[in-house]
Amino acid sequence: MPDIVVAALSARALAAAARRAGREPLVIDLFGDEDTRTLAAEMVPLRRRDSLAIDAADLIEKLEIHASASWPLVLGSGFEAAPDLVDRLAARWRLAGNGGAVLRQVKDPFAFSRLLTSLDIAHPRIFAEVAPTGVEALEKAIGASGGAHIHPAQRVQASGHYLQERIEGRAISALFLANGAEARLLAFSGQWCAPDAASPYRYGGAAGPIAVPLSVEHGVAEALDRLAGATGLVGLASADLILSRDGWSLIELNPRPGATLDIFDRPPFPPLLRLHLDTCEGRLPDLAPLRPAPEFGARAAGILYATAESTMRLDTLPPHIADRPAFGTRLHPGDPVCTVFGEGHDAEEARGLMLLRMDALWEAMRRASPGATE
Repeated sequence: MPDIVVAALSARALAAAARRAGREPLVIDLFGDEDTRTLAAEMVPLRRRDSLAIDAADLIEKLEIHASASWPLVLGSGFEAAPDLVDRLAARWRLAGNGGAVLRQVKDPFAFSRLLTSLDIAHPRIFAEVAPTGVEALEKAIGASGGAHIHPAQRVQASGHYLQERIEGRAISALFLANGAEARLLAFSGQWCAPDAASPYRYGGAAGPIAVPLSVEHGVAEALDRLAGATGLVGLASADLILSRDGWSLIELNPRPGATLDIFDRPPFPPLLRLHLDTCEGRLPDLAPLRPAPEFGARAAGILYATAESTMRLDTLPPHIADRPAFGTRLHPGDPVCTVFGEGHDAEEARGLMLLRMDALWEAMRRASPGATE
């Protein structure tokens, strides 16, 4: 019988984390992939819409039918732009995570920029309508995730969007825990894009742990501590950063468990969802940041996207695949097909193996459905 609820656009990683933490998850998401169903004590699919967004009425209806108010409710992707919905959920169920008040501070780009300025945390400039002459900028959708919404622009083209100054450097992410008053940095990972013509900054994957200069580690840890105290942030979260020759800048904060669960929810860390639940109740563990070491190596997790109209015709998929689409699933260009893992002595080796596996999988899909894939 379920004893925790995990809900997201795609909740497979949360379901796996719940199992590692010894919990029985009720899983609510849009995709209902085969491995998600295997991990779930009970699987409840959400109504699919063209926009791949959470249907609030459908979600609440499903929760009322299937979820006990006494079970922790952990939210993943899909809720950052809906703080009012999160407040409605928190009023009726036991939300284990950040409420609407925190989301309004950290996912409203203008409020977040003002907060970072007040805390003396380096970050790119943002603009409501037009970027100044000579400033490269990226147009982003407020509260969106996944990177497909990001495009170079000098002027805002759509409502609900803003411009952020583009900073040259290496994209990294800091995984951390917060208990509403202070934060604990856990690890860094490297990130990359999987661009196509329509989405040049689409999220491609991450690998870690990676090493960063100690000055960066200490500076980021102190900044996250100040952010937790200023916002009341709780639980497992991540901060997207750009690391450059001049230092680092905080690009975005993700106030929820995210994609790097696939990288870091393994030894030497204890179950990360257990730590998430503990910190939501105010208990912050005494953990040092994880740095690369040969005894536990590194892991990469990348998203394979469809490049053409195709149908999943493989009867079996290799074990290094997650978010496994069912046989016969119709895939359209740009659709995420699955997550592919790689392991290695360091992040670079792990990513290299992941890329080889990704190429092999796409070739196997092409052979199984000739004429349907590129």
